[in-house]
Amino acid sequence: MESKLYLIEKLIMELESFEFKNFSSGLRQSEFETGLRAGKDSPEWSIFKTRLRNVISNISAENSPAMRFISLGIKEHTHGYGIDAFKEVKNNFMKALELTKEILEGEDLYGELKGLQSRSILPALSNKIFIVHGRDQSLKTDTERFLREIGLIPVVLHREVDQGKTIIEKFEQHSDVGYAFILLTPDEISFPSTENHLEDSCRTKKYRARPNVIFEFGYFIGKLGRHRVCCLHKGNVEIPSDIDGLVYKKVDDSIDSQGWAIVKEIKAAGYQINM
Repeated sequence: MESKLYLIEKLIMELESFEFKNFSSGLRQSEFETGLRAGKDSPEWSIFKTRLRNVISNISAENSPAMRFISLGIKEHTHGYGIDAFKEVKNNFMKALELTKEILEGEDLYGELKGLQSRSILPALSNKIFIVHGRDQSLKTDTERFLREIGLIPVVLHREVDQGKTIIEKFEQHSDVGYAFILLTPDEISFPSTENHLEDSCRTKKYRARPNVIFEFGYFIGKLGRHRVCCLHKGNVEIPSDIDGLVYKKVDDSIDSQGWAIVKEIKAAGYQINM
């Protein structure tokens, strides 16, 4: 495992060295500066992509999220396209590497490693997805509706029969669920205790999600992994600043505005989508 982890970390460093200005060949400097379009892959970029695909495919199972991200990156066209296309490819490759690194460093809960490398202790994923929400009932209902429309079953933990069980015990009852939506909405207002003596209009106010939502946010990141948690945030709610590498989607009116991006993330996590 250590040699594989070394390879993954080396590939992460190599990927970070590639930028829009140096991953392709045959462009004039002025086109780099304006970011108009990329040329053909440079030899270095072509070699890197080949090595990346070989390493990930030797470690990860064919239907794993890491291999799905590799496939998305390989299929994305960059020749003749702008910087956004390159960023999409780079992001997909980085997600594949981070997922693989996360599993090699920890535990292969979902059987994503190839062959005898796997130490999976969980059953195959069902078509169920967790929803953690605050007081915004409209966003919760909209998210449930969206998931049902693409053939998935939303599991709202707060709606499950308590029977004296904690949120963690409820999660363990649904061990076949491998993805969670966290709905961050501006449910509460906070300000520093040092401003308690000030007039209300003079206080530094921040809009925050309910504490239980933040707790469960962190719990699912630790339990499922960063790339199996999608945070939908609404309005001017404060977003946790010390959690990197997460999927954040801003939703103002309807979740449909982020529909295609969300579908891509769920499919990459190994779910079958009906559209």
